[in-house]
Amino acid sequence: MKKLLCLFLVAVLVLCFIPAVAAEEGRVTDDDGITSIPLFNCDVKPGGSNSLSLDTNEKTEGEASLTFAVSRGVVNEMVLSYPVDGYGFDTLEFDLYVSDVSLFNYFGVQGQMDSNLELSSSGRNDQQEIAWTLASIKSNNMGEEIVAGWNHIILPFDTAIETDEGGEFDVSHINFMRFYMVGETVDTGITVKIDNFRLSDYNEVITAIRKEKADREAADKVKQKIEALEEITAENYETAKKSVEEARKAYKRLNDDAKSYVSKTLLVKLETAEAKIAEYEANPPSNEPADDPIDDPIDEPTDDPVDEPTDDPVEEEQPKDEQPPVEEPKKSGCGASIALSALIAMIVAAGFGVSALKKEN
Repeated sequence: MKKLLCLFLVAVLVLCFIPAVAAEEGRVTDDDGITSIPLFNCDVKPGGSNSLSLDTNEKTEGEASLTFAVSRGVVNEMVLSYPVDGYGFDTLEFDLYVSDVSLFNYFGVQGQMDSNLELSSSGRNDQQEIAWTLASIKSNNMGEEIVAGWNHIILPFDTAIETDEGGEFDVSHINFMRFYMVGETVDTGITVKIDNFRLSDYNEVITAIRKEKADREAADKVKQKIEALEEITAENYETAKKSVEEARKAYKRLNDDAKSYVSKTLLVKLETAEAKIAEYEANPPSNEPADDPIDDPIDEPTDDPVDEPTDDPVEEEQPKDEQPPVEEPKKSGCGASIALSALIAMIVAAGFGVSALKKEN
């Protein structure tokens, strides 16, 4: 009997210890140094919901978001699979998508539509509960304007309405959520999506928001310096050098987070300007005037007399086919004399031959 009692006590202690361990292990620290506890990641359709559906395309983390169409009355109950211990945290963060910001106009008219986002530690609505209306979500979002598309919502617990029925809200045992919109409004055609519910520390969130804002402002100043740089040429590289050096110094002064807001395109522009200046400094362009081009003699005045026009008719060149035939050159007289002398010599020789024959006979 004692052995069974001991085993029972050990089992109770283990069961009591598991939630604390799970809560500690479930804490996540993001790149901004904010530690949070996931409350509901919207990757599965929760029990108790009557209009939510999964959207695996539009999401901010995980596998999916939950979506619904705003109509006459939408009540989305989200029963958590196990209680979440949010002790030490005082802020609810989540991502909200609205297809049209005119959604918030419906909550400005009394009785037109009512809405609540509720957290409960009683496993049901209206008991041990804190809640925010959709109108208060818009006004309490750290001064950031709600836009069409995804919005990062930050809701401190001290801006919520608390329901005392059934006891006080227990932040160490959150097990139920509800998001509803009810009233007389007809179907609006507006789509709402929710994702990545988590608990965080307000001071850490505010510190991170302020740091991000300061980093973006510092990065914007550097971007303006780089964007203002003119193209580096041989004529302006000396005067442009100072602006390029100031832009580089300003960029180096940014912290790593702020540097991430300066695009690669702008960095390439800065690096190109630096390289051009270095190139011109290594090989300064010549300041000597270029050689004059070779004078065209036709354009230069000369002392040569200019042919004046005359009244004599100009013989036009006749076409080749119409020109008179060319006379053959006459044979030289010397050639004819030589031929005549040769003929006389032959006659004389023949005469001597005849005389010689007669004497022999």
